[in-house]
Amino acid sequence: MAWGQNCSRTSVGFTPFSNPYAALYQNQQVSLYPAGNQRPAAFDTLGRQQAAAITPLNLAGNPDPNGKIVLLSVGMSNTTQEFSAFIPLAAADPQRNPRVQAVDGAISGVTAAAIATQPEQYWPQVQARLQAASASADQVQAIWLKEADANPTAAFPNDATKLQSELETVVLQARAQFPNLKIIYFSSRIYGGYATSTLNPEPFAYQTGFADKWLIAQQINGAPELDVASGKAPWLSWGPYLWADGLTPRFDGLTWACSELQSDGTHPSPTGQSKVARMLLDFFHSDATARPWYLAQTASTPTPEINAVVDSAGYGTAIAAGLVATIFGSNLASYAASASAFPLPHELAGTQVLVNGVPALLYYVSPTQINFIVPVEGGQSLVVARGQTSSAPQAVQIGFWAPGFFTMDSVPGGPAAAEHADGTIISPTNPARHGETIQVFGTGLGVMNPLLAIPIAAPFLQVGGKTAQFTYFGNAPGIPGVSQINLTIPADAPAGPAVPIMLQLGGAGSNTATLAVAVN
Repeated sequence: MAWGQNCSRTSVGFTPFSNPYAALYQNQQVSLYPAGNQRPAAFDTLGRQQAAAITPLNLAGNPDPNGKIVLLSVGMSNTTQEFSAFIPLAAADPQRNPRVQAVDGAISGVTAAAIATQPEQYWPQVQARLQAASASADQVQAIWLKEADANPTAAFPNDATKLQSELETVVLQARAQFPNLKIIYFSSRIYGGYATSTLNPEPFAYQTGFADKWLIAQQINGAPELDVASGKAPWLSWGPYLWADGLTPRFDGLTWACSELQSDGTHPSPTGQSKVARMLLDFFHSDATARPWYLAQTASTPTPEINAVVDSAGYGTAIAAGLVATIFGSNLASYAASASAFPLPHELAGTQVLVNGVPALLYYVSPTQINFIVPVEGGQSLVVARGQTSSAPQAVQIGFWAPGFFTMDSVPGGPAAAEHADGTIISPTNPARHGETIQVFGTGLGVMNPLLAIPIAAPFLQVGGKTAQFTYFGNAPGIPGVSQINLTIPADAPAGPAVPIMLQLGGAGSNTATLAVAVN
């Protein structure tokens, strides 16, 4: 029987593990690590130490500046498809350390259970692929591991604990196969909601994330069988987290369309493979434990200098978690580059923004300007990093709210970025009308988190000095960091081509932008 896709199942309602706010799934915390989405400090330090020990090795595993650092994939059909799309990206990557060689060791049809129970059938094939790539097992120092089981049926959490146990076996087998292995990065499955077969549909695709999380937590919590210092196991960490709830945008904009999966709804199509490959590349460019060995050591780079950090809408100096912010300065990037697709990257043109060490999502970088999203974890110190060169830390104060309206001319007092319900832009030649509900766009309207231990401030909107009612106040769908307000033009608001509009939220005020309002 041929199985197809169910393209109408565009969401299953689960929360991505990388979601910035706390959530539960069947009484289990949804997060990448036990206490949130950032690695515990001591565990992160251990990972950085392992990364620092990665160096080019010759075929016999001895240090050699002309040797190789082999980055190997381990896993199943999805893994080989996605890593095969990554390999040409890495080969063409001008920032890659030329000593790094990506080798695909993933094999179609080989599940976690198959590797764990029949290692003699899997690992010789991996060794043969290394040999075909003119590399050796002694040169393998980092692995990207993505696995699942076929046709799972056990109720949660039994399916995840079974996979967790199998992954532990695979990790220990890999350690025995590759004596110089330092790090394994894990990814769980992509969205499986379109699948109609039993191969690995939802909720099992989503639940593979718990197996990865719990195995990493074992090591964080000091499991002796996974001890790094004694050499029993490599250091384990999340790589890129790939799951998003179908067409429901993730915090970074990631979605999975039906066209990005093959006809079985399980394996990625070429466009889906490319999406994962880009996420892998961004991870190796931005993660603190990957950058030291994956990126080439650059010649002297001019030190970035930060002159100002403001919100991108009203250019106010107050910034908030989740807000789109702008850095002005010099030597911020080697050239101008914009994010070309979702999810937003953590690195562009060799430039990162770090807030308390957490990489920010980037919209745009240039030598004099960066547009980024303030991480919801907050912080007090901001740094711009280019390769091995970083700016002086910039002190920042990140609050809960810092409202600002985007304007059409990028001038704080200019015409607000606002639309009619039909999506046309409000302008003096296409003005808003009294009693009409319009959409206005801004940023800094606060973290939309129902579990936040503070009250959500009620917005106070005025159009021409008259209080306006709103029907929606929240995230702009599919546009990370951007907020949307659907407000009704008050019947007694003044008319004109530039009627002032302002917002008060939790004691913080926006810039005063303008709206064109028609004469009745």
